[in-house]
Amino acid sequence: MKSEKSKKLLIPHRNVIHVVDESEILFCQSENCYTTVFLSDGRSFVLIKSLTKLEKEVHQSVFIKVSQSFLVNRNKIVNIDKKNRYLHVGLESPIPFTITVKRLLELITGDSMIHSPEVS
Repeated sequence: MKSEKSKKLLIPHRNVIHVVDESEILFCQSENCYTTVFLSDGRSFVLIKSLTKLEKEVHQSVFIKVSQSFLVNRNKIVNIDKKNRYLHVGLESPIPFTITVKRLLELITGDSMIHSPEVS
């Protein structure tokens, strides 16, 4: 499998343009036409951009749209609470997901052949 080079995301904030490696992004949360990008170093930036537009700018093999409002870096997922339908990335608050647990696991592992009865 060919290794993908990490993309850089340009984040304008006041008079500064931050150059962020996508591997630093934990998750993105949208609210209307604004999207907040949460980074692993604790910083966050609000963009005037929809989650759909941002999703097109990052590697789709790295980021998973787990609900209408959340785009998550699959490499940062620590655990999944199947019963309450939340996942955790780092020490951040739980992120709700609306896709099936089976689909979530397929997207995390890249394996569309998950057949475990424990998954549902």
